[in-house]
Amino acid sequence: MKSALTLLLGLFILVFAWFVVPVYLIRLNVIYNLPVFDNSLLRTLGFIFFLFGFSATLYTMHQHLLTGRVTPVIIESPKKLISKGFYGYSRNPMYAAVLLAFLGVFMIFGHILLLFYVLAAVVLFQLVIIYKEEPELKKKFGKEYSGYMKKVPRWFSIPLR
Repeated sequence: MKSALTLLLGLFILVFAWFVVPVYLIRLNVIYNLPVFDNSLLRTLGFIFFLFGFSATLYTMHQHLLTGRVTPVIIESPKKLISKGFYGYSRNPMYAAVLLAFLGVFMIFGHILLLFYVLAAVVLFQLVIIYKEEPELKKKFGKEYSGYMKKVPRWFSIPLR
């Protein structure tokens, strides 16, 4: 039963964050005649950012599913520490990927409220990571996670290995 609820919550967050909020913000942007950045180079880069961010989000979700989690929603405790793949370069590659995809959406559509959405997501993710996830992971995985924290930065590193 808990797995079904977690899956439903994950789907709700996915639909709400990736579709409902951006569409609503675009609508508000139009209603209030707020600035829209319209540049073909920006739009092209945005499309690339979105594709990479969305693909990386799906990849990291798949890594979570392989560990036995129903969804990577923060209410479900991780069963295993993931340190391979993108997690070898960032302790939070899913958040980084989501932010990159959201930034891509802003660049594609150009509505200023979408940029504020990206900035709000950065702040929210940072607070969730620092005050909820990292303390829980330290408690659950102990020295293994502490060592991982020393080797891998919170957001990203350049893969020079």
